[in-house]
Amino acid sequence: MRKTFADFHFRFSIKAKLTFAFLFLGLLTILLMGFLSYTYYSGGIKRDFYRISQEATLRLNHHIDFYIYQLGKSTSSVAKDELIQQWMKQGQSHSLKEKVDVQNVLRRSVALNYPEIAGMFLLTPDGRTLAMSNLSLTSEEVFNDEPWSYDGFQEKTVVIPTHTVKYITGDVRVLSLELPIYSIENMDFLGKLVIDFYLDEINRTFEKAALAPKGRFFIISEEDSIVYYPEYSWLGVDRKLTELGKLDLSVNESASIQEWEGRKTLVAVTKSETTGWSFVSTVPFAEMASATKNTPNAMIAAFLIIALGIVLTVPFLSSIFVRPILHLSKVMSNVERGDLNVRAVYVSGHDEFQYLNRSFNMMVDQIQELIETVSTLKYKEVSLQLREKEAMVKALQTQINPHFLYNSLDIIKSMAYLEDMPEIVNMARSLADFYRYTAKDTDSMVKLEDELTQLKHYLSIIHVRFPGTFRSQFSLNDQFMKCLIPKLIIQPLVENAVKYAIEPKAGKGSIIVNAFNDLTDLVIEVADNGPGIRPDRLAEIKSMLTQLSENAQLGYGRQQSLGIANVHARIVLQYGSQYGVRMDSFESRGTVVSIRLPLNMLQIHSDK
Repeated sequence: MRKTFADFHFRFSIKAKLTFAFLFLGLLTILLMGFLSYTYYSGGIKRDFYRISQEATLRLNHHIDFYIYQLGKSTSSVAKDELIQQWMKQGQSHSLKEKVDVQNVLRRSVALNYPEIAGMFLLTPDGRTLAMSNLSLTSEEVFNDEPWSYDGFQEKTVVIPTHTVKYITGDVRVLSLELPIYSIENMDFLGKLVIDFYLDEINRTFEKAALAPKGRFFIISEEDSIVYYPEYSWLGVDRKLTELGKLDLSVNESASIQEWEGRKTLVAVTKSETTGWSFVSTVPFAEMASATKNTPNAMIAAFLIIALGIVLTVPFLSSIFVRPILHLSKVMSNVERGDLNVRAVYVSGHDEFQYLNRSFNMMVDQIQELIETVSTLKYKEVSLQLREKEAMVKALQTQINPHFLYNSLDIIKSMAYLEDMPEIVNMARSLADFYRYTAKDTDSMVKLEDELTQLKHYLSIIHVRFPGTFRSQFSLNDQFMKCLIPKLIIQPLVENAVKYAIEPKAGKGSIIVNAFNDLTDLVIEVADNGPGIRPDRLAEIKSMLTQLSENAQLGYGRQQSLGIANVHARIVLQYGSQYGVRMDSFESRGTVVSIRLPLNMLQIHSDK
């Protein structure tokens, strides 16, 4: 089934395939251009909308701030009135006449300044409250429900977001302005003047500002309540309890496109530095992107024009391409029947089909030459195999019998023992054990503790070589000792450390071997305090290790010794390119070479 589908295109002529390919390419181009245009256009709309809305909201914010400032400034003279100053200082001892006189001062200030003031109140820290009139109330306890009555006394101007008042009959919602009052004699804090005012001026301001026919502005307080919105019943209500709760207002540095009221809507948020309120502007995306409505029609028209051009030009073009192919096909049929003397017509030039004809002619010439030399090549191949076998026999004949080396070391150990030379005895024993261990198959798996035992034999020889100056240390958790790891992957790293870190310093150095788990991997580190590696040389080594990770099979075949590259290649071949050897060096301070192995693939060996 898969083969039938893969060969499906062979059922159609080149003309049909070229027509379909060009049509598909044209359609893909049109769609890509439309998508990119729409994406860039939408991004431009968002940026322009945010810029315009930010400018508009800044003007609105400035107007509202100025209005509140003027409101506070025009009523600030009230706080300096002598009657009000006396009432604020008198405590509880004041007559009804004094109270009425103070209320008259408040009413007169309202009448001369702003008619949109709903109420004006004086509050003292000792709990007294005085309204500008009795407001048809039988008790002043109703003021206890007002937010300005329980928010404390602050020695600064405070604007309280929209809320519903309780001291007026009906659904009345106002903003509150708190102004601190100080003694004109000694500047002691006496209390605060509260002004409740309607949102008429703010409403008029917002009605004059519009970004689009269906665009809206509204204000949200820091407590996420609605300060202003065209829907009166939402004023002072928690935003989450209204439809506005569906908007995400956390993005305040750019415009966003959100689904609201059943359509895509552009939303921009600008925060006021004066009040801390968020000025939000919303406009249906369709109103700002009206130009995109014609994009589908333009794309369809463009595609139809391209398709008509393709249908008219592809048949002519395909015949030009097919004619040389048919000629080459005829010549190839003759070669297939065994006629190697036939050649394709070749015209010098830059046409690709002429290049193909020339290549075909050269191929036929080479086939003739190959046929003539097949027997010679077979003879050479047999000769090469014989030479390889002969070289292998010679290599086997030149190998040293390891038993002779072991017996020689045992004789040296016995002679040293008789001469009472314990250091030579230990060195000969360690060397014999080490060579017996290394003479085995290097591809086998061994326990980590066996690898460390042989490593200690090797290091004991180094200790004899540099007595008193060389130091070695092992820091490994017992839980890793039974892990089966590839044989001889630690000793070559230690041998390199001895060669390049210990020997240059005449044995004055240390080598530390430790192992730890890094998540699901086992990491074995060999660290020294030698002179380190030059940055350029370290870069060469890391590049070599990277190349081995990418093609370990070829790299491993070129290694002639158990060096770092050999160890890295063996690990990569066995566990994958994410494992192997890593080298880090600090010039004049030392080098750390680490081996990373998959801990879950290291079979835990248990002795029974």
